[in-house]
Amino acid sequence: MRFHTFYYVFLGWTIIFMAVVSYKRFKANRQNQNAEDRFWKRENDANNTRKQDISGLDYVDFTGVSLPFALFEDDLLKECETQVLALKEKKILNLTGMSNTDLKMMYGPANLPLLTQYDQNFTLLVRTLNTWGKRLHELAHNREAICVLAFAASIGSDIKATWTLLAELYAANGETAEIAKLKTTAATLNSLMKEPILKMLDSYSKRMK
Repeated sequence: MRFHTFYYVFLGWTIIFMAVVSYKRFKANRQNQNAEDRFWKRENDANNTRKQDISGLDYVDFTGVSLPFALFEDDLLKECETQVLALKEKKILNLTGMSNTDLKMMYGPANLPLLTQYDQNFTLLVRTLNTWGKRLHELAHNREAICVLAFAASIGSDIKATWTLLAELYAANGETAEIAKLKTTAATLNSLMKEPILKMLDSYSKRMK
């Protein structure tokens, strides 16, 4: 009798468990389908967006920017300087955090090839600035390194190494106010690296108190 009672209780719980699993699976499948439907609707809307004027976008502007060109003899520095000088002649846009669908929705699919190129120019620029600043620091040209890295931060680089070295150099000089300014700038980043960068800057702020 006890065996039969146990059997029926076990069977009952098994049925309940299977029902719950089936319901959750159905719910998950439905949510995935809804998400996919929303994606394709948005993609379709984006592909039908009219071409917009992109001449007034926030392009990287070198006007008034003073970078340490041709001050030191070093092959890697020269490579970085040459690359940055070449990029100065091109259009550069920080589109970090924006998908192709976002770009098409905002500016029209006809502008996507140009926007992609401008974004690639930005990626190349911030990587080059990071290498340039790091090399200047390795050669003990810290004032010049700060100049290069600060420019990278100001245009929205999301390379954590750039922000970390810049914070390190400011901390070495006791420039607490400059680290506070970096935190304000970092808070505007549209990148997955925003929070790690802010956390790192907070750690430097706490050390300097």
